[in-house]
Amino acid sequence: MTTGGTLLLRCREAARTHGSEPTAPGAVNSATCEVHAGDRIAITGPSGSGKSTLLHLMADVVQPTAGEISWPGLPRVPAHGKVGVVLAGPTLVPTLNVAENAALPLVLAGVPEESARLRALHCLTVVAAAELAHKMPAELSGGQAKQVAIARTLATAPRLILADDPTGDLDRAAGRRVMDLLFAAADEAGAALVVTTRDPEVAGRLRKRWAMHEGRLHLSPRPPSPGGGNAARYVVRKLPEVTLAFWIMKIAATTLGETAGDLFAQTLRLGYFLTTIALFLLFVVTLLVQLRAKHYNPFFYWPVIVSTSMVGTTVSDFMNRDASSEYLAKGTTALGWGPQGLGLGYPTGAAILVSLLIAIFVAWKSTGQTFVIRDIVTFRGEALFWSAILVSNTLGTSMGDFLSDSSGLGYMGSVLLITGVLLVLVALIRVPFVPNVVLFWIAFVLTRPFGATAGDYLTKPTAKGGLDLGTAGSSAVLLAVLFTFMAYGHFRARARGGGAHGTTPE
Repeated sequence: MTTGGTLLLRCREAARTHGSEPTAPGAVNSATCEVHAGDRIAITGPSGSGKSTLLHLMADVVQPTAGEISWPGLPRVPAHGKVGVVLAGPTLVPTLNVAENAALPLVLAGVPEESARLRALHCLTVVAAAELAHKMPAELSGGQAKQVAIARTLATAPRLILADDPTGDLDRAAGRRVMDLLFAAADEAGAALVVTTRDPEVAGRLRKRWAMHEGRLHLSPRPPSPGGGNAARYVVRKLPEVTLAFWIMKIAATTLGETAGDLFAQTLRLGYFLTTIALFLLFVVTLLVQLRAKHYNPFFYWPVIVSTSMVGTTVSDFMNRDASSEYLAKGTTALGWGPQGLGLGYPTGAAILVSLLIAIFVAWKSTGQTFVIRDIVTFRGEALFWSAILVSNTLGTSMGDFLSDSSGLGYMGSVLLITGVLLVLVALIRVPFVPNVVLFWIAFVLTRPFGATAGDYLTKPTAKGGLDLGTAGSSAVLLAVLFTFMAYGHFRARARGGGAHGTTPE
């Protein structure tokens, strides 16, 4: 499933002049650009360069004096609130409390009052402002007022969010918090995000950067120096675009993790205990390489995914299985050195892993970090991401083994079941009020049991319903598939000029 691509907005030679001078302060002269679903764009430039005017043109707040602006991927703007705008300066109605301000766009659109109130409270919760619901605007700090403005924008489930200098009047800490909340709002709505700013740190948090200078829009400003050292740019472009190729590689990587984990633990008879230790060390090495990288490199990223899948396979087996003959080859009394397994069983093991995964996501949410992987721009965000990956891959192995071994569906039946669920998730992408980021993470977790059951189907004997290709042969084929896609992605990025500055191709 992809998270973007639909053309939402197009400017063609759009201009907005003040008086007779096309370069007058605030004017826009012949701007041509496009905004697509999933975009995260910063428009930078000094005061008076035309950033705010361009944003107002995009929002249909003002009309162009020349050229044209269209919204091919949206209903007629601003009907139905599909464009959400966060303006600079105070924008709350002083006579309404916070909840009423957040519900105002829905009330004006004719939504029943109670439904509008419930939606407003949900949006206030998303931006961590639910406790402010009964306060008046005069009682709020500047940062809190911005939180409420973002909630009001989110209330109509916009597909495009436009924010005009959202941190300009805030201190550094409050500004970072507001940007975190804008990312959270865009994630919740599955919306594109365009932000005007003069702050390099804010601009560094968005994937694309456009520059305004004397009314002219430049879509390819000079990229930052790879050694810039700005903490806000630490992992910019370090994680991949979510495309069809991404999902193919994810499934291949998780299936390879299943077959390779079984190769070491069972075929080579190292056992779950020794294999878990060895593969965890491999995971640490690959993770350190990824964390130290300055940009996204498929040869760094995907080995971490494979290593988490391999560790997840052996950790799951060690948690759920024991030394009984059910899990040992015929005539075998032991499997490697050390404990054979904890024997917790699939339900108990899954409950532990689900609890741990929920705890990670709760901690992640409390930090205000975005859940959209391409927008993760801090070391803490990347650390939380890889923690969730490791636990979800372990949980996915347990789910896959349970479906294959204990549910009665068999290997092929389990693959078909998970495929059906994934197709339902794809169908839900366009459903209003279903955040794409939630669908992404559900699909990300489910591709692991898909890989686990697919791996079992490839390796297990035909008597058990498998293809009996063996762990070594299956792993070799999957490794070749994964390497081919990694090489393709790497050379495609270099051909587009991405390798030089660490940019990820759009």
